[in-house]
Amino acid sequence: MPNNIKNSLKTNSKSFYFASLFLNKKTAYYCHVLYKFCRIVDDIADTETSSKKKKLNELIFFLKSENKPKQIFLIEIKKLINKKIINREPLIELIKGVLTDTRHVHIQNTSQLINYSYLVAGSVGIMMCQLLNNTNLYSFKYAVDLGIAMQLTNILRDIIEDAKINRVYLPNSWIKIKPSKIIKQDKKIKKKLMSASRKLFFLSEKYYNSAYLGLAFLPIRSRFAILLALITYRQIGRKIIRKKYSNLNKREIISSVEKIKCLTVAIFIFLINFKIHFKVFNHNKKLHETINKNSFLFKLKV
Repeated sequence: MPNNIKNSLKTNSKSFYFASLFLNKKTAYYCHVLYKFCRIVDDIADTETSSKKKKLNELIFFLKSENKPKQIFLIEIKKLINKKIINREPLIELIKGVLTDTRHVHIQNTSQLINYSYLVAGSVGIMMCQLLNNTNLYSFKYAVDLGIAMQLTNILRDIIEDAKINRVYLPNSWIKIKPSKIIKQDKKIKKKLMSASRKLFFLSEKYYNSAYLGLAFLPIRSRFAILLALITYRQIGRKIIRKKYSNLNKREIISSVEKIKCLTVAIFIFLINFKIHFKVFNHNKKLHETINKNSFLFKLKV
């Protein structure tokens, strides 16, 4: 595995890297390739250059074309497409979602929040299903939910950091607030932010609960790795709430000791809770009713 791909995951997403250690070597490599691509797309959107929209649109053009790339991350992701390991459509949806981050962001309502989260993370959930060699299309619904849940956790964790770059992902229908007010929050503003954070947390919990039901569709080894990723990432939001909205003061992380605790919980659930190993064909349709019906998810017809 190229070190730059592996190191990107290890440096930028320690929680997911921790979970990926429990995948087989080939699958872990595929996941690292996808993560590297996603990371670079995010980094382009986060730069201050005026050419970032152009660069992202060039990536979309490249994914649609047969041109041979020179950069290693593009070479590797194109291999996954050409081998039909993943579809190009979710990759394009991901970039289209990130394109909205190239301007000053302020989400208007819950529907827009969920649709955005589908584009930038639910699409990744679909591709992860494919990388994990999961052929049951029904399970993609649950994979989308895990992606959305993790994205909502990201938004909850990064409220302050996002405000510093003129982005507000808390829906305008929940709280009307400018980035500058989030950064220089007084007691009144902090109370409103706490209320919005609480809403965001409980919204993420709905999607985590649904994602949990889909774990049984995964191959046994991948099932444990994704269970661990779910538990570990979910812990970020729960820690924020437990510490009385620490996200309004700092970017919360999961320590090494906490990761070991998450591993212990994952092992216990995996061995004791037999429900995790039985497929559930009862996905909550309401969780996806605001997602654009032209998205790749609905093209799957499951």
